[in-house]
Amino acid sequence: MPTRRALGLLAPAVLATPRRVAAQAETWPDRPVRVVVPFGPGGAIDILIRIMAPHFPARGNGQPLVVENRGGAGGTIGAALAAQARPDGYTLLMAEQASAVLAHELYRNLAYDPRTAFTPIIFLAELPMVLVVRANQPASSLAELLAQARETPGRLSYSTVGVGHISHLTAELLASRAGEGTRLLSVIYRSGAEMVAAVARGEIDFTITSLSSAAGFLQAGSIRAMAVSTPQPLASMPEVPPMAASFPGVVASLWYGLVGPAGMPAPVVTRANAACNAILALPEVRDALQRQQGAKILGGTAEQFARHLITERERWTPVLHAAGVKAE
Repeated sequence: MPTRRALGLLAPAVLATPRRVAAQAETWPDRPVRVVVPFGPGGAIDILIRIMAPHFPARGNGQPLVVENRGGAGGTIGAALAAQARPDGYTLLMAEQASAVLAHELYRNLAYDPRTAFTPIIFLAELPMVLVVRANQPASSLAELLAQARETPGRLSYSTVGVGHISHLTAELLASRAGEGTRLLSVIYRSGAEMVAAVARGEIDFTITSLSSAAGFLQAGSIRAMAVSTPQPLASMPEVPPMAASFPGVVASLWYGLVGPAGMPAPVVTRANAACNAILALPEVRDALQRQQGAKILGGTAEQFARHLITERERWTPVLHAAGVKAE
C-alpha cells in the first residue's frame, strides 16, 4: 500500500500531467509530423496529401509533413502502424473507407478496431470516380459490360486496392443492381495507379478509380471512360454518363480525411485541424485538387468528420454483407 509520503510525491506528477499536455499542445509541432498513406504511391490518396504537404511548414511551426507510404493488406498495414503510434500528434493517417471504417468487417485478426482506434481530425476532400475499360473492350455501355457478368458469372474482372475499398464497394453495388446471378471477379493491386495500369494492359476488364489515377491512361488512349460515379455527368467529361443512369441509386465517391491514434489531446487535434483548414483554403491548393482530381474540398471540424465516419459505416456495411464478404 502506498505510504503518505509516496502519495505526496506522486500527486505533483499527476497534477502536472494536464499542464504538461497543454504545454506540449501549444508547441505542436516541434518536430516533423509523419502522415502514413496506407497504399502505394501514385494513387489519389497519395497525390492529395502530397499537394498539401509543402504548405504545412508555414502553418506548423516550420516543421515538415513527411509522407510515408505503407501499402498492403487493403490498407490495414499502414492503418495499424498509425493506430499503434503514440497519440502525440506526430504520426497521423490518411483515412478512407476500408482501412479506417470497415476493416473490422473484413479481417478477423485485425491489429486494431477502426471504430475505436482513431481520433478524427479533419475531412479533407471528396473525389468523383470513373469506371474505365481497356480501349478495345467490346461493350459500349455499362449495361452491356455487366451483361457479360450475368452471362458468365465470376469471369468479368475488376481491379481494386483491397476488399472494402470504395472501388470494391462500388463494383459490388453495381453487381447487386445488375440482376440476379451477376458475379464479378475482384483482383487486388497495391495502388490506384497499378489498378488502372492492369486495365490498360488488358489483364483486367475494368476498374473504378479517381480521375487523377486514370488521366494519363485516358490521354494515351489505352483505356476509355464508360461511366462516372456522380449523380450527374462531370464537367470535365460531359459525354460520360453516370452509373445511376443505367443502375439507379449507384452513387459513390472517394473521400479522404486525416486521423490520429485514439487519445490525441484535444488541443493538438484543434491545431492540426486549423493547419489543414488553412492549407485547404489556399487558392493554389484548391486549384491543384480541383484540376487534378475533380475534388470537392471540404475541411470543417473534427466533429463533422467523426459523424461522417459513422454515416459511412452505416451505409456500406450492408453492401459488404450483401456481397457475401466475411471477416477472414
